[in-house]
Amino acid sequence: MRNANVFVDVDLTLVDATGRLLDGARPALARLRDAGCHLFLWSSVGADYARSVAERHALTEFFEGFSAKPDIVIDDMPGTTRAPFNYAVDAPYGWEELADQIIAKHVDRPS
Repeated sequence: MRNANVFVDVDLTLVDATGRLLDGARPALARLRDAGCHLFLWSSVGADYARSVAERHALTEFFEGFSAKPDIVIDDMPGTTRAPFNYAVDAPYGWEELADQIIAKHVDRPS
């Protein structure tokens, strides 16, 4: 099984402008994790902020790591660092349908 690495932004992706967890986020994160995805939470505000939001919403169990949004990526294969699979949680579907699409397209099912 291929285990996709899924990086989730905090503000306006996981939580709304008031800091409220977006509808469907918790069950969607559980589905992604249970399907074998490796989940990481990041924010342009920094890793400590990302972790604090996860703690506030009791979501730390879903994430393997917390980081700041990368500004610069150095890699021997730079073309591979820009993921061709970008998803917006708000259009045209919500968290739960987003999780279903990621699992269907990017996670190999056991034979």
